[in-house]
Amino acid sequence: MADDKMKREIEDILNRLDSFVPEESAVSRMRRRSSGGAANFARALLGPLARISLSQVLLMSLALIIVAFFGRRVSPVFNWVMIAALLLFLTAFALSLFNRGPAKAEQRWRGRIVELNQPSFADRLRAWLQAKRRPRR
Repeated sequence: MADDKMKREIEDILNRLDSFVPEESAVSRMRRRSSGGAANFARALLGPLARISLSQVLLMSLALIIVAFFGRRVSPVFNWVMIAALLLFLTAFALSLFNRGPAKAEQRWRGRIVELNQPSFADRLRAWLQAKRRPRR
């Protein structure tokens, strides 16, 4: 008897749950599909630009400056190309000064920080010279 009552209760809850989930309207389906399409379109346009590094922009702007410098004699349009290339170079240079990349995470092994960097040749030479200057006792 209790099992029948429990089964009816479960079936009643499941029936109410099926009627509770609203159907998605055509407008919301179109909006969801169009936003995905717009994101894919933007990703297709901006994807190749995201892979360009600041050093590549610096080199390309430097090449444009050189081309515009020699092309000024051919056409006055190259004056504008040189101005644009100079602005691009200065902007990329300023961004490269402020952008130091992601911070390096500490390497740990068994809970202790592991320092894998060895002192440079200049540091070793400086330490050796300082050891030579110290008077021996």
